[in-house]
Amino acid sequence: MNNWLQLTLFVAALALSGTAIADKDKDWQKRGSTADKVEQIIKTLPSTAHVMIEVGERYQNLYWAGKLGQWEFAEYQAEEIVKLIELLQISAPKRAATSQVFLEHAMVEFDDAFEKKDWNTFLHAFRTMRAQCMVCHNDNDHGFIVPPEHPVTADSVILNLPR
Repeated sequence: MNNWLQLTLFVAALALSGTAIADKDKDWQKRGSTADKVEQIIKTLPSTAHVMIEVGERYQNLYWAGKLGQWEFAEYQAEEIVKLIELLQISAPKRAATSQVFLEHAMVEFDDAFEKKDWNTFLHAFRTMRAQCMVCHNDNDHGFIVPPEHPVTADSVILNLPR
């Protein structure tokens, strides 16, 4: 190998190792103070918008699971909605109070629906939940976000809906 190529490779390797060292110093997980770490972790918490996207997907899945009589899957979707709202209470504290009202009023009728495995009981519970979605949206200045009364479809492959 000629000297020019060796020198070029050496300089490139040196530059890359310098970049790796500089990146390592920027690694807040390893080098940051506890306060820096907490600040960075807080920045990674999902926003209300991120949580609501998943709630919306589970809302659709819940509706169609009930409509198709897939009661265990419907119950699972309802449980996951509750967990997401509880996550929202942590990640968006200013939404905690309205989220708590939602949990206390929106999800309570599903237990009866899942026990009876009855579409009409389920539909009543679903409509109650939807109404509480709207209360929460209105209370948080997002009344323009209106979940459908009867979602047209759901994305879950478990439901095997045509596309």
